[in-house]
Amino acid sequence: MNGEFRILLVCTANICRSAMAEVIVRAMLAGTGLSAATGSAGVHALTGHPMAPHALATLARLGLDGRAHRAWQLDPGLVGSADLLLTMEARHAAVAVGLDPAAARKTFTLPEFAALAAGTEQHHHRSDTAQRARAIVESAAGRRRRRPAPDVRDPYGGPPEGYDTCAKALGESLSHTLGALLGPR
Repeated sequence: MNGEFRILLVCTANICRSAMAEVIVRAMLAGTGLSAATGSAGVHALTGHPMAPHALATLARLGLDGRAHRAWQLDPGLVGSADLLLTMEARHAAVAVGLDPAAARKTFTLPEFAALAAGTEQHHHRSDTAQRARAIVESAAGRRRRRPAPDVRDPYGGPPEGYDTCAKALGESLSHTLGALLGPR
């Protein structure tokens, strides 16, 4: 079960938050050595739609390109194939677990996982491996407490600055997440 570590990012329509997060995490993973696949989907996806214009503009200001993105609907196959599901809201996590109850231990809101994974040590696994990343997910699941998970605010329909704020929050949480998954650098 070494292979690729699969990260799935989930939001509502898959045209803003999870779409931006997918582009950001791919850029962050480039050159890290972790064999990872990333994807994104929406619980009420606008299937086939491109990323929202303000989201594209925000990514462009960061030097990233989201023009190839097309929205996907979350389904049981996507949930089952992921090693880690990072949702933008607790209600998205509930939908994912409803599609596949076995996904409960690998489904978190992005800010929740970033906080839980911080400081997790997996010294018996070499850094940059899918095996280490899976162990971090399992460790985070074991330390989860039943309290409301923090959400990533939806910028859709708001001013362009809201997308910038969202991208900054995504980047911070993804940085902490990848720091834990990848191990000491």
